[in-house]
Amino acid sequence: MTTFSRIRGAALAAALTLCGSASAQPPMPNLVGEYNLLSSTTVPPSTWGYSKARVSIKQLDDHHLLILLACEWRREPKAVCGDYFYAQWRDEGLYLQDMNTFAMRLYFDPASRKLTIISRGADARQSVRHEVFGPTSAPLADTALVRRMKREQSNADSKENRRVFGPYTKWDYQENRIEFQRQDTGKP
Repeated sequence: MTTFSRIRGAALAAALTLCGSASAQPPMPNLVGEYNLLSSTTVPPSTWGYSKARVSIKQLDDHHLLILLACEWRREPKAVCGDYFYAQWRDEGLYLQDMNTFAMRLYFDPASRKLTIISRGADARQSVRHEVFGPTSAPLADTALVRRMKREQSNADSKENRRVFGPYTKWDYQENRIEFQRQDTGKP
């Protein structure tokens, strides 16, 4: 066996090992769907919670999700309320984009399919908002939320944002991830 054959064989073995370990990662958990607001509370109590809200989660590819939020503030129903986030599946974790997510945490319970968002407020009392969303199959009918959801989808699709920030596949996803609630097995 020549030296070249040994090197080529070692390179092939290394490539197969890398491919095998890359495909060994389990598939991304299924968060795709529509979620209605079940509750919105703040601590200490304030009027910066949501009176209504909807989350829409869409799968973009094998490793990325788009999370759209359309909402209405209790305190100022006509004020802008909505956002969008990208998430990336890797290392057996679902990481949120590093832009504008430092003050929030997301939790998902696979058993109940409830999504919880905890956010630090920017109000004078530094309140913490706690929103719980439950799955729904009902179409979004609220006209204000429909309009706001369309706006967030448009913002996510914006060519200008892509030009400025680059494609979501090139963003950093390091500092914050969606935590999956463990299912209680009843065992100690």
